[in-house]
Amino acid sequence: MGIKSLGNVIPVREGEKSLLLGVGYPLDDPGTVGLLSLPDSFRKGHFFCFGTTRIGKTRLLEAMVEQDIRNGHSVVVIDPKGDMGLFSKVVQVAFEEGREEELMFLSPVFPEHSIRIDPLSHYFMPEEVVNHVISGIKAREEFFINIAYEVSLIVVNSLILFAKVRRRKPEINFQKIKDRISYPDLKRLREQLSSIHLPEAEEILSALDQVLSSPQDYFSKVSSSLRTTLTALTTGNVGRVIGRVDKNRFIERLEAGKRVIVVVQTGSLLTRKAAHIIARVFVSMVQSFIGRVFASGRALDPPLCLYLDEAANVLYYGIEDLFSKAGGANVWVHAFAQSVSDLVSEMWEDYAYRILDNTNTKVFMRVNNPETAKYVSDYAGTKRRFSPILSLGGGVSVRELEEPFLRPEDAMNLREREFFLYTYSGAYRGKVVTVPEARVRVIFPSIDVMDGGGDEADAPCDS
Repeated sequence: MGIKSLGNVIPVREGEKSLLLGVGYPLDDPGTVGLLSLPDSFRKGHFFCFGTTRIGKTRLLEAMVEQDIRNGHSVVVIDPKGDMGLFSKVVQVAFEEGREEELMFLSPVFPEHSIRIDPLSHYFMPEEVVNHVISGIKAREEFFINIAYEVSLIVVNSLILFAKVRRRKPEINFQKIKDRISYPDLKRLREQLSSIHLPEAEEILSALDQVLSSPQDYFSKVSSSLRTTLTALTTGNVGRVIGRVDKNRFIERLEAGKRVIVVVQTGSLLTRKAAHIIARVFVSMVQSFIGRVFASGRALDPPLCLYLDEAANVLYYGIEDLFSKAGGANVWVHAFAQSVSDLVSEMWEDYAYRILDNTNTKVFMRVNNPETAKYVSDYAGTKRRFSPILSLGGGVSVRELEEPFLRPEDAMNLREREFFLYTYSGAYRGKVVTVPEARVRVIFPSIDVMDGGGDEADAPCDS
């Protein structure tokens, strides 16, 4: 029996679009086999998939992205490692659906072929700009993050005030913020603010004095982390595509109500720290846009489908609000990671579980981490069954037992492409649909390695 002849196991309203994940059955009714299609109405509650390497996560992501493009949705894919098969499929489907004009590619690895965007070009409140800067910082202490936020906000508000005094439009970029975050720079900033006799200047000075009164050795640690983040965003190839430009075609299209298809490849295997900073800042920019949409009482039409591969490296302080509120603006988040431990290792444990609590659809593929396997078992809950007991006298009695619906080893023994699915309508077991390879192959230029051993090494190498 072909897959097309199967019915939906998950209820889908007539006329509603859905996303085919695979073929399977309800855990409480193994005899009913059918399509596991996720209704679009379920996707406002967001989606999280866990699975170890080489088990089929990326192919599942590819199948989902292809369907979203064909269904006319806006799509943003954060792909840190840069899967060329995935990108080729996105390009193929975009052309097949006549959406090639919406296609955008962002990559610091190939800046000459990448779009160039300024994450700070569109904002309603200064705090939005600060959030983009802070999102790039990796820290496990909330107090540390708060100090960095305060310093950045002082600098941004000062730049806005200087533009107001000169009667010019504020020009804020990562470089200008970076030039004002050290202790001596803030001292000079204070002198500049002291010459402006406006209420705004007094407010900024009050906050600045509190920062300058903090221990200088501790402040230097905060300043160092800020500088590291901003340096990564303003130098080299990263600066060419995201730090030293003044336009943002991506946000301009969204603000105009137009559809987008965006693939962000950050080259995490080449530049790990910079790659993760780019991914976090880009998602922060999307979150800020969603906040403006939500605050205006609007919702995106068509919806925006955001995919976060290797999500543990993309998460940042404040992203939990994206999971808890974005659905109301018709933005659907889909995150993929290897294990729950990956999330906990990258951020505070309570934040990691807060994100998981705000994802109402979860897919568990094979996991190798015992803690994640236990999480799967605990998430599945328990079931009751009756067990007969034979007494020594020959009598038979029955007792009720409570046992896990799934054991941890069930999640550790899944085969390639097999998964457990938990969503609004129940729990299911299935197998990811077969994903054909792209018929189109995108070929990038070869990467020429710079030779650091001779005089020719001084010459720039343009790949």
